[in-house]
Amino acid sequence: MKNFLRQVLSDNQKVYDCDFVMIRVDKSIDVFSQQLPFARWDPNFYDTRWEEIISILHKNKIRVKPLCKYFPNDNWIISTDHVRASKGEKEGPQYPIEYYSPAGFTPTGYDVYGIPRCSENAYDRMKRGAVKKLDILLGGFGMGPTGKSVLLLHKPAHKSIVGNIFILRTGKQYDPFILQIFFKCKYGQAQFNRYKTGVAFYSLSNEEIKNILVPEIEITMRSAFRDQYLKMNSYHVKAMKAKSVNDKKAYIDNNKMADDLQTDLINKLELLIEKNQT
Repeated sequence: MKNFLRQVLSDNQKVYDCDFVMIRVDKSIDVFSQQLPFARWDPNFYDTRWEEIISILHKNKIRVKPLCKYFPNDNWIISTDHVRASKGEKEGPQYPIEYYSPAGFTPTGYDVYGIPRCSENAYDRMKRGAVKKLDILLGGFGMGPTGKSVLLLHKPAHKSIVGNIFILRTGKQYDPFILQIFFKCKYGQAQFNRYKTGVAFYSLSNEEIKNILVPEIEITMRSAFRDQYLKMNSYHVKAMKAKSVNDKKAYIDNNKMADDLQTDLINKLELLIEKNQT
């Protein structure tokens, strides 16, 4: 332990009662330095809770690699801005542009019956953030949305944008159904919890998202996950429709079906990862 301490404090330094020093005795600073992907020195990144979960990904027969390794460039990840009143942009149901925000995120998908609207000048400025079917919307800003995601399975309006959300357009390079389920499972959430920074306001960066470790799943298994996800989504859509017309019973029943099917998908993916440990 003294050797590790020596890398933190020289022999002639004093530690006073009001000073706090976090020391990991299982790894030296040299080892930490080799692992730093984004010049991270905050304690949360080295929290053993996240390390223990993420380490399982390296112990299985299923190959894992950073998400960015599946793509020839960075066009698949789109960071976005938000509607700004200072630029004369406005929000409200009377405006023509679909404006996807974290407020529409639900545990099983996006609330397509409650999509906010914004002014066309906001779209003109931010149309790079226009959304498409099979996009994954990932919250990367704020205490609530950070690390939460939805997969869009409806066809958005021709003119539509997002606010303060990352768009992940993985296409054929990485199956969006698998990616969305992985983001929901403990192995995806552990990485988001490890990477997010901030005290009063969490955030994720492009580089952190690009370096999320994801598993390679066989094509035949992807198809089974996709089929069940589509079934889950059908209940989600019914639940959101019932909610929009204040049909409480239909909302509760369909929402429970969607939630149960999604929980089953998450459990199946986690089991697939864990049963293939070496």
